[in-house]
Amino acid sequence: MFLLLMGGICLTAWGQRPFVDDFTLSGDTYLTEDYCFRLTEAYPYRSGSIWYKYPVDLSQSFRIELSIMAGCEDAGGADGMVFVFASQANRQGYVGEGIGFAGLVPSVGIEIDTWRNEHLYDPEEDHLAILVNGRVGHFTDIAEPWVIPNLEDCTRHRLVISWQSGSQVLSVYIDGVERMSSQINMAGSIFGGNPKVYWGVTAATGRYFNIHEVCFDRLSQILPKEADRDVGKTEE
Repeated sequence: MFLLLMGGICLTAWGQRPFVDDFTLSGDTYLTEDYCFRLTEAYPYRSGSIWYKYPVDLSQSFRIELSIMAGCEDAGGADGMVFVFASQANRQGYVGEGIGFAGLVPSVGIEIDTWRNEHLYDPEEDHLAILVNGRVGHFTDIAEPWVIPNLEDCTRHRLVISWQSGSQVLSVYIDGVERMSSQINMAGSIFGGNPKVYWGVTAATGRYFNIHEVCFDRLSQILPKEADRDVGKTEE
């Protein structure tokens, strides 16, 4: 499922699948047969990204809903995925521990990390963190690493990114459970006062590797007030 408020941009009708042409693919990314995008194969030192071509407006509330698959290899799988807000679309950072996010400035990244890099102060388990300006080490996180259930289980997991413009709270839900929430002045502190930003998903492998996929089932407009409730619910 994919739900998105686009602040002034007319979207497709409720419940309609997004068009492939709405996205820009980079690196190893390609469209699969079931409207998913594979960002990396399970090979070393690969990377891929997918970006929506139209900006969101941080002065309005929205939520972005999709599903992800972080691979099938648990103990030896790496490196993960990052949901990114950036000032420009179609960008890709470094491979390996950079997860396709490292080096992107300015940016805010919701890291879904499945590999422990001890020198970056990663927890041993799969974890979330909110990162800024392409920095993947957990030294200056907006939200420090938060342990989540294992995602390297060959299963698609529902991911919801919720932005509340009034309170400036960024929240992350996985499979209907709120896993992380943090207050951040994204427009003012990160993007130089510009509320229009692009979003995308990046992934990368290094010496260890996994398949990484992101799936979009629907692209629908929602009202700002609808973004403030029922975030964890799945539309039938």
